[in-house]
Amino acid sequence: MSFKPNPLLYGANRDFFGTFKIVLTMSEEINLDVLSRSVAAAMVRYPYFSIRPERKGNSLILQSNPFPVPVFCDGRCAVLGSEEVNGHLVTFGCEGRKIILNVSHYIADGMGIMPLIKTVLYLYASEMYGAEGLQTDRITMPDEPVSEAEYEYPFRKMQADPDSLWMQRKIPSSVYTPHRDEADKGDLYSYHLRIPQKAMMVIAQPSDGSPVSFLSVMMYRALCALDEGVEQPVVVHVQHQYRPVLRTPLSRHSLVSYIPVVLPARMKSWDVERQNTVVRGQIIMDSEPAADISAVNRLLDVFHNEESMEYADKKETMRKFIDGTITPKTFGISYVGKMDWSGLDKYVDDIHVYLGEKNPQNMILMEVMTVDDDFSVTFMQNGRTRRFVDAFADQLKSFDIPVTIVGEEAYTMCDTEIPE
Repeated sequence: MSFKPNPLLYGANRDFFGTFKIVLTMSEEINLDVLSRSVAAAMVRYPYFSIRPERKGNSLILQSNPFPVPVFCDGRCAVLGSEEVNGHLVTFGCEGRKIILNVSHYIADGMGIMPLIKTVLYLYASEMYGAEGLQTDRITMPDEPVSEAEYEYPFRKMQADPDSLWMQRKIPSSVYTPHRDEADKGDLYSYHLRIPQKAMMVIAQPSDGSPVSFLSVMMYRALCALDEGVEQPVVVHVQHQYRPVLRTPLSRHSLVSYIPVVLPARMKSWDVERQNTVVRGQIIMDSEPAADISAVNRLLDVFHNEESMEYADKKETMRKFIDGTITPKTFGISYVGKMDWSGLDKYVDDIHVYLGEKNPQNMILMEVMTVDDDFSVTFMQNGRTRRFVDAFADQLKSFDIPVTIVGEEAYTMCDTEIPE
């Protein structure tokens, strides 16, 4: 089996990670042999993840990969697509109680990879503990047939409604970036926070706040508290899904983008209710179907003459497209909602999603998941400084919302390699 990749794969290079990492902390230490068998059995069900990028003339194709997906006995960050990983764009690993999954964002996003994770966890838990209590009707079994909707690239030419009220907002070219001392800068570092869902939503919902808008406002207020001289606009990149407008709920492709939310300096003195309303309003406006369709069309338009382009031109076109569409930001936030664990959550103590960006001076990202009755936040940045995470926690505590830092660590991200 072979098929065309997301054209963004042409933009993969050592200067742009294009990967994400999911780490599940299980209730007991991982049995490597059982995990390896579970991954091998699960990958048979997901042929579109058992692939390697190959060059065919002036094009890339994703070719079936006969070699096993690596399951490392450590948390190494091998280069995806390289010989070390048998050319795969997905790898597994384990350390202690942790299962570690590295994925190329060019072939999947968090929602796209979650069915594979659930299948692996089901096979692992069934062998280790038995399948009693697991809701198998909501877990993809290894012998279930694969539908075309899962692996077919879903983007198609779509036109925005000319009568739509949506119009693309102008994003400021100069945005606020938090001041960093040299001692604050360094490698990728993360803090793990737990926030009780009920305590936060009691405050957020009456003030027109969803989890992502409320936490964005809390980070905005934290930055303003740290630096009273914030005069440039704070720009938040809010993760956003294209699946609804593309009508592709089963697609495993990376169908996420971001909505840039602009918070001007004049908002510093506003109360949290007004700040939340501004954030929610921008998210609602820029998640209109017409806005999504226009965003999809921009990618299609830039690659409209794909068949006649030279390979080097395709790589350069995608590199420029990626560079040109990532507008300046102060921080980013992603919330995928409450996951359906189908009973597997009794074996999972925690889950964290990691992202990373190369060479930014002021990178701050937050990935928000739901674990039990808490929001589990992975607070990521460059350098180990606690100033930002502490200021963020202080803002939440000022509304009587408890925050617990349950862990911290330096982390690394994998590069992606494609054929030259």
